[in-house]
Amino acid sequence: MTTVAMNINQGARKGLLYLGLLAMGQVGCQEKAEDRTPPNSGRTGMYTPSPLASTMRNMADDMEALRTKADEGSLTVAEVDVLIQAHAAMKEAEATKPDDIKATFSGYAEAYLLQLEELKSALEDHASRQERLDAFNAALATCVACHQEHCPGPIARIQKMKVQQ
Repeated sequence: MTTVAMNINQGARKGLLYLGLLAMGQVGCQEKAEDRTPPNSGRTGMYTPSPLASTMRNMADDMEALRTKADEGSLTVAEVDVLIQAHAAMKEAEATKPDDIKATFSGYAEAYLLQLEELKSALEDHASRQERLDAFNAALATCVACHQEHCPGPIARIQKMKVQQ
């Protein structure tokens, strides 16, 4: 008989414990919504890339799109002219963290644009496939060099754009 009484007593204790936890949960859930302060994530709304980040993403998309044309030999002077004009915007575009941009950035930007001019000249001069690909890959090498110093994240993507010879 003691065993039955102990089992009933133990069952009652478990039930009371369960009810107590349930009641505490209900009290906690009844907190007013306006009393709760959301944690500060440091962000306000959707992520908006800086003008420089947007320009760089567009530049990468452009180079990826023209990679096959460079490899096939169907890249045109007009397409490279469009790149030069569009990519020159990086020189004036504001960075996500302007203080992180080093003085060398403008030199790399100019070197990249000069590499595109070299590619354009190679196309105008009907240079060999090897010379055209060298010029295309040299522009990408300039991108990698700059990103090694300023923002290493995109390096792998840039290196995949290189045309294998």
